[in-house]
Amino acid sequence: MHPDGDLLPPVLHRLRAGAELTAAAWCRTPGATSRVRATVVAGRLVVEAGDSEPLWITSSPVALPLRTRSVDRVAVPMLLPHLRDIDGLFAELRRVLAPHGLISVLVPAPRSFGWGGGALRKAVRDAWRHRSAVEHPEWLAVAADFAVLADDRLDFTLDGIEPSKGADELCAAGVYPPDLPERARAELAAHRSAVRTVRLRRVVARR
Repeated sequence: MHPDGDLLPPVLHRLRAGAELTAAAWCRTPGATSRVRATVVAGRLVVEAGDSEPLWITSSPVALPLRTRSVDRVAVPMLLPHLRDIDGLFAELRRVLAPHGLISVLVPAPRSFGWGGGALRKAVRDAWRHRSAVEHPEWLAVAADFAVLADDRLDFTLDGIEPSKGADELCAAGVYPPDLPERARAELAAHRSAVRTVRLRRVVARR
């Protein structure tokens, strides 16, 4: 089983860029050989130390049950745009990371829906809880006293799913806003390319 197989939404393991790379793996890649690694999502985290079995812990993203300076790498997939206390999360990341530790933040990347898709793009943009976490995650990292090392965008393809179900799964996973109004969600499902191909952004920063 993938270490965070039941921690992340299944759709992140089915979004693929090429034959091997998934959205879930892409977020976890930087610092993958680190001694102690953690993945943070809403309500839970998984901690990996060496070759031992991953440890799943119920927790708050702003109160991580980890010792100060005890983690070498933290992955934060699809959480920033929905979290109420972004400053609290970054404060916890600074606390638990060892010197020169890495964070890898995965967020949706704004995209156009093509000619005639302006209304849908506006509906999606307006539905984010924290628009700045989608449009400028690198600014948030710098403001939290992290040094940004990489800022990449990559297109992922979701195959083998009906567009209507794909839209719901992508919203539930945070690829599109979980609170996207029903009318906009129906338009998203009808926009087959928007469901089949999504763009994600990964910001890697050092403490």
